[in-house]
Amino acid sequence: MIPGYFYQPGSSRVQECAARHSGDRIAIYADDECVCESLVETLKVSAHLPGQASELTFTDGARFVPLDVAHRWSFQSGKSSLLASLESNLALIVCALVATPVLLYALLFKLVPGIAVTAVQTMPDAVVEQMGQQSMALIERTVLSPSELSDAQQQAVRDLWQDTLAQLDLSVDKYRIDVYRSDHFGANAFALPHGQVVVTDELALLLAEQPDALRAIILHEIGHVERMHSVRLASQAAVASIAIAILLGDMDIVAEVVLGSGSALMDLQFSQNMEWEADNYALAQLARLGYSGEDFAQALESLVSLDDEQEQSWLKYLSTHPSLQERIEHARTYTPSP
Repeated sequence: MIPGYFYQPGSSRVQECAARHSGDRIAIYADDECVCESLVETLKVSAHLPGQASELTFTDGARFVPLDVAHRWSFQSGKSSLLASLESNLALIVCALVATPVLLYALLFKLVPGIAVTAVQTMPDAVVEQMGQQSMALIERTVLSPSELSDAQQQAVRDLWQDTLAQLDLSVDKYRIDVYRSDHFGANAFALPHGQVVVTDELALLLAEQPDALRAIILHEIGHVERMHSVRLASQAAVASIAIAILLGDMDIVAEVVLGSGSALMDLQFSQNMEWEADNYALAQLARLGYSGEDFAQALESLVSLDDEQEQSWLKYLSTHPSLQERIEHARTYTPSP
């Protein structure tokens, strides 16, 4: 008789019992009364792991767990022994410890970005539009308030915007600009994946006497839209989350990704490569329109001139961006491709 605990099917009820193995049958007894009996071949036996009892699971869901964690059933599969041998092999454990972070790095930083780029290329416009609108609704509700600029000041921003779109022959149906006040963003501009660009009162006031510098920042944001950076980031985050969910066996994460893909854009920051891409887009378009990279450099320098408290601005979101000085020097020395 093998003493242990018997768990009733579909219940948390447990009782001390003993198992008796006879031929091709297993019987569970409690106080000399048989409470469960089954053919050995219908039982499911848990893996043979060091320090864990070999648990029996019956077809109706009932379970028997031996008190002796070292006990092994005579009919237990050799697969469990193999698993136990693998888990007790020090060399394999060390190899697994080394290989796991390498594989995770390859998954999250190589495979996932590649999948994201492919996904972006095939993503329907309707999905991108929905992501942008969902993100804007959340941002507007939480960190934006109506602009306090005068009508003339807001119109100056819109005129600059319309002039830029017209010169670049960009779609006025896709691209739009809005001006908001924001204590959270400070002097800032940002773009959403569906083509909406937001400029804050603080940034418009800061660059009111430098319209070409503001144009340069607007072009930088348009560059993020043209290169679909927001969508790529959201896709990378979604694919990475799903991959981790599959690895951990927690499929609730997948539901959260599907339901929250739009709002997640609010927390994403662009990578250094994406920032260089947006910078180069802005510089190329400035040159195309007859302006200078100096305009972009001056915009960055104007933001640097803010005092420490006001640096909750466009620069606040450059924590993962190329160094500011590098970007200023790059703007001043930029030469457009022939």
